[in-house]
Amino acid sequence: MAGAVLERSHACLNPRPFRQRRQRRQTVCLLACILYGLLSGHASAVGISDRSDIHVGPDLYQTQNAGRDWSLTVAGNPPCLYRFEVRPGDNWLREPARQAGSSVERSELGAADRPGVSGFDVPIWTAYQFRIEPGAPSTAQWVVLGDWHVLPDPEDTAVSLSSPWQLELRSGDSLVFDVRQSAEKPIRATPWENRLWTSPAPIARGVWHSLVSVAVFDWRPDGGGMVKLWLDGQKVVDRTGPLGYDMVRPDYFKFGIYRAAATDTLAVDYANVELTRTSLEARIMTPPPICGAAK
Repeated sequence: MAGAVLERSHACLNPRPFRQRRQRRQTVCLLACILYGLLSGHASAVGISDRSDIHVGPDLYQTQNAGRDWSLTVAGNPPCLYRFEVRPGDNWLREPARQAGSSVERSELGAADRPGVSGFDVPIWTAYQFRIEPGAPSTAQWVVLGDWHVLPDPEDTAVSLSSPWQLELRSGDSLVFDVRQSAEKPIRATPWENRLWTSPAPIARGVWHSLVSVAVFDWRPDGGGMVKLWLDGQKVVDRTGPLGYDMVRPDYFKFGIYRAAATDTLAVDYANVELTRTSLEARIMTPPPICGAAK
């Protein structure tokens, strides 16, 4: 049923090109799509614009996308399924000046500050399910499919501070997990990525995958930094050691699609995104059902 809702939604957003009536028809069709979703019990919001506030469970996120009709679709009642799509040239409308023209494309959701969850020196659990929709293997050099993002301090002058916890899809559809750490302060150089795991084969498309992780962000060489990660019930990462950077503000979580410029179209679905300091160990072997009608 979710597929039908999304199909109807996309059909509605393609009215015949009568210029003088185009805006009116788009508005009427979009309202009809939303009404259909509400009446069928599977609410749907299509083409959610950049900088919109979106609830993911109890958490408030904000969109970062190109403002296209296809950039983000939210389905379910209450909202529970998040579909991201990126096509060639889908640059964020507010790409930072230092990255403008740097050939990156995205459609993402970033979590607002959560002092009760994000932080340093405490175990933080991350869990979500994702499905890469069928298609040709990715041509992008890298695609971020979830990361804990940094908030540099004013004195940190590194051009780019890559995330200390990051799941990536690489060219050819291999999946990798990277971490980064640095004891430098102020931070003048971006540390090299530390790749902890690479999938032995291309990731299967069109099926749901379950990710669970626990991490302690502690940059100190003699601190309590650690990270563990399970994919589809199998432990693939178990590392003890420094993790992250010496920052005042804690990291925040992002998910969706963030990639190097590519020639292919990529769509990824997410469900049951959960961030907490309470153990999510039960999700390792027993992931929750895919929400709504997205099964």
